[in-house]
Amino acid sequence: MSILMQYLHVIGAFQGFLLAGLLILSSQISTASRILGIWCLFLGLKFLGPFIYMDGELNAFSPLIGIHMFLPASYGAFLYLYCRHAIINSPLALKDLCHFIPFLMCYVLNIELYLSSPEVKLNAIMHGPENVTLILIGQVIMALQAFVYLGLSMIMVRRYQNQAKQTLSNFNPDMFTWLWKILILDLVIWTLKSMSVLPEYRYLLVAMGDVLIIVLIYSIALAQWRNPVLFKIAQLNTKSINSNLAVPTVVALSEEVSDIDAKSSVSTVTNNSGALDPSIRSSLLKAVRQHMQEHQSYLDNQLTLTSLAKTVGISTHHLSEVLNQHEGKNFYQFVNEYRIDFFCEQLKYDKEIKILDLAMTAGFSSKSTFNAVFKQFVQLTPSQYRKQLTS
Repeated sequence: MSILMQYLHVIGAFQGFLLAGLLILSSQISTASRILGIWCLFLGLKFLGPFIYMDGELNAFSPLIGIHMFLPASYGAFLYLYCRHAIINSPLALKDLCHFIPFLMCYVLNIELYLSSPEVKLNAIMHGPENVTLILIGQVIMALQAFVYLGLSMIMVRRYQNQAKQTLSNFNPDMFTWLWKILILDLVIWTLKSMSVLPEYRYLLVAMGDVLIIVLIYSIALAQWRNPVLFKIAQLNTKSINSNLAVPTVVALSEEVSDIDAKSSVSTVTNNSGALDPSIRSSLLKAVRQHMQEHQSYLDNQLTLTSLAKTVGISTHHLSEVLNQHEGKNFYQFVNEYRIDFFCEQLKYDKEIKILDLAMTAGFSSKSTFNAVFKQFVQLTPSQYRKQLTS
């Protein structure tokens, strides 16, 4: 191993173990942080692996020779699970372990090598194993899982993005831009890794791939550590992702009562369903509307179902039920209605004001979200509406 590659592997291993500890032991732990922490740990072990046999001599760590070889076969599963749980902070399920089948297959195929003595393993790595076919099959599986899970991750992110727009969610579209950059960088990495089979460019392509892997995983890890809910969209849930987006759905928002709120996500609203009496729901809705009108809480672009319920003095579940059952709207549809009314009223008084500035004042956090919401409520674009006012 060259001096450059040694430095690269030392830096990669150190940062991997450091970030794994920060993410897994962080006080603001989340499912995405745990996934990313384990991913960093695997990456650190991968970079540390060659030092076990670097001098070609046996040592105390010799029984671990070769363990690092197929660790990248887990990277595709980690990427997919991280993207999913970074957007929606739901717990991992036992069935998620199925994503690591390709990773296990690589080791099962070469179980005979791993059960052999350290001398045999060292000789196999230094001079080539007797059964090269199984090693090659493992490498093919490793490359295939990377591209398969990259494709699945792209489909999933696109589905989340479309649903967020469909439900008029108050999200920052830049987060999807960031996720797409991650996926594209991952595509570049595995393309380089696949091309490293060319003997004349092997060293360069392997080095470039390793550098980009460090940049990819550790940049995500640092961002996740600084902001555990960097990509999170609170009002999305896994059930609504699989539903038909052409049918309006009422989506519950609170993390704390996600199990209860998930039951209140309906496509057909009936005033007779729910835990509250219709008259009580009507009274609570009146109190919520009075608070919205007097305090203009909708102007806060960080307003959530939980914070509004706390301010009004009712439980998050009851507020969700009031909006779902009595109003037939989800939380963001309810709030955005106030924001659009505020925008239209202010525009009547000042027809020269910049549309984007007024949209931000009204409580929207991005131009794309505002345009989508305005078009749904008014059936016109903001510019068309202003022209109509002027004429």
